[in-house]
Amino acid sequence: MKPGHRLHEKRNPEFRGLSFTPDQAGWLIGVLALGALISGLAQNILLTYSSFGGFNLMDDLCISLMFMVALTRLAHRFNVPALLSVVWIVACLIALWRTVDESLIPSDSAFFLFRQVCMPVLVIVCGLVMTRREWRWVLVAVMGISLLNAAYIGLEVLGIRLVDPAPFALLSKTAMYPNGLPGYYMSFDLAGELAVRAGGLFLNPPTTGIATGAAAVLTFHAVRSRWRLLLVLAFGLATIATISRAGILLMLIGIVGPILARKLHPLVALPILGIPALMAGNNIADLGNSDSHVDGLTVGVEHAFESVIGRGFGYVGNFAGKAGGLQEASESLSGIAFSAAGLVTVGIYVAALGAAVVFLLRQPGRWESYLAIGALVIAMLAETAGSMNATVPMWLLVGATFASGLRTRKLTSSGSLASTEARLQRQQHKPGVAHEVSLQ
Repeated sequence: MKPGHRLHEKRNPEFRGLSFTPDQAGWLIGVLALGALISGLAQNILLTYSSFGGFNLMDDLCISLMFMVALTRLAHRFNVPALLSVVWIVACLIALWRTVDESLIPSDSAFFLFRQVCMPVLVIVCGLVMTRREWRWVLVAVMGISLLNAAYIGLEVLGIRLVDPAPFALLSKTAMYPNGLPGYYMSFDLAGELAVRAGGLFLNPPTTGIATGAAAVLTFHAVRSRWRLLLVLAFGLATIATISRAGILLMLIGIVGPILARKLHPLVALPILGIPALMAGNNIADLGNSDSHVDGLTVGVEHAFESVIGRGFGYVGNFAGKAGGLQEASESLSGIAFSAAGLVTVGIYVAALGAAVVFLLRQPGRWESYLAIGALVIAMLAETAGSMNATVPMWLLVGATFASGLRTRKLTSSGSLASTEARLQRQQHKPGVAHEVSLQ
């Protein structure tokens, strides 16, 4: 056990890991994160009973306020991930202005696509500065929401749907199947057969799958309870019931990856993980029109190299198809940004993915880096990675992982990380010495 780890466990006995979170004052981001999680769970249900569009912005409001609080915390310790996040947002703002100025698609549609690729970045910035207490609140909320989802998915498997998903689907002009379910409730299972999948309380199978998949990873690594493995099993089965390949892939990378790294080595674990990932990719490409997930990424990259500053919004993304006749591909969240804002976003994305891999190699036992890599990978292959009603915990953890990597680099550059943590632990017992670690 690493020095300082007992200290973290003693102060927070319910959870393990996440020891990178600074022991400092802070509660507002945690409260707003809880607001985002609760409103995200409720908004689609509310939209089935009312067409009031404001329900769809409840979680966005909480996230925007979180971001403003995070900027105040970063005012005196601005770091590279925060800077790159700002550059990403500015590049996408320029793409938004060009889209509206050139009347490529209606301005409200352009703003929707801009919001889709920028909201996760706001959450990442919030994850850079979250405190241990705030993370504890988020983890408790994730467990509670995921248990509700798992229970509801159990009812769906039995053929019971307490909330009809059709009204919410019709708001977005989604095609309905003869069985009364939205088109996205139908998918090919791993055997290639058409099947009905569970949508959970988010009323969207792909979104729910990512949420329960991330919950399974968090529970496996962070929860200290005799019920831990039972919870992981429940969340894992719920994810499989959604037939969400993104959620399943996230679980594979986030749970199996760290286990392999401890038994073998990250340089061996990553290629081994790549084999089932490629198999899953081939499976996706062979079933129906699911190859659009790959097309969204490749077309986005092609557009970025065709125009360094991008082509503007409207060429990539599901919503782009509903907004006008420019759409060339869909189903890739990162592909939307690449096509719209050009090589700047490609460079930032590659840097983020590379940084996560470097952090993983530097500290092979840190499971958080694997989840960050998984989040970035599924964002390349699924637009639902930007569904903020369900993916806030995942993107918060990506930000926290980058903050951890920076802090570890700073500590190791000034001396041994182990000796630094041990010194901080000794200072706990000295009167008048505050125990606070900068995220810088």
